[in-house]
Amino acid sequence: MIDIRYTRIRKFGKKNRKLRMGIQLFLTCYLLILSIGYFTSNTGAYFNDHSNVTGVIQVANWDNEWDKSSLKFPNVTDQKIESCEATEISVVIMNKGSDMKGPSQYEVYYSEKGNPKKGEKIGEGIINPILANKESILKFIVEKPGSYKFRAFQRPNHAFKAERQDLWSETVIVTCIKNKDQNTKNNNLIDQQTPESIQKDQGKIQQLNKSSSQNKEQPTELNDSDNGQIKDTIQSKNEQTDNAETNPNQSTSSENLAETEKTNT
Repeated sequence: MIDIRYTRIRKFGKKNRKLRMGIQLFLTCYLLILSIGYFTSNTGAYFNDHSNVTGVIQVANWDNEWDKSSLKFPNVTDQKIESCEATEISVVIMNKGSDMKGPSQYEVYYSEKGNPKKGEKIGEGIINPILANKESILKFIVEKPGSYKFRAFQRPNHAFKAERQDLWSETVIVTCIKNKDQNTKNNNLIDQQTPESIQKDQGKIQQLNKSSSQNKEQPTELNDSDNGQIKDTIQSKNEQTDNAETNPNQSTSSENLAETEKTNT
């Protein structure tokens, strides 16, 4: 009886051992498959140690990088222009740095009296790229007298500064002298008319002298008075000529001279 019981236990023990071995083999294969999937996929990254980095990564904008150019107005002496009509003003601008890789801008300011920097903006334009150590000319047409200045802007990020840099030109002063041309015309008119009128008066004196010698019946006092009037006229014209040379604003017109000649005749 003891032997039979022992045989049953061994018999069922062998069956349980095979079952356990089968379960272990299954679990081993399952874990092996999971391990292969774990190491070959990206999911393992979530279980690794990592550090978080916060911040903003700015992409460089090469168009706004400073091209090492540097604009300058070489002239420091103010300009003076005389004109009563619309005229063109201009200033010279120079690039003392490297070649400009793009254009820039300029503005024009005006003031009737005082510094144009504090005046009003009346125009603007484009500065085309200037090569290193080369010059360009900025032009603008103005229509009235006063003071003008050009304001130029450097290329973006000049000297690594985010704020736009600017520079000012010399002052261009436009003046209008209206009486100057009129005085010049009056002086030319006097120079042209005075010698001829004097010659005519001298010819009349000679004619009167001849007529007085031929016609003895005419009183001598009348001839003397006529001669005196003509001489006075010549003297007054000479005085007017001298006064016109010293004071151009006081000139004798051709109509007054013609009326004096008619009176004498």
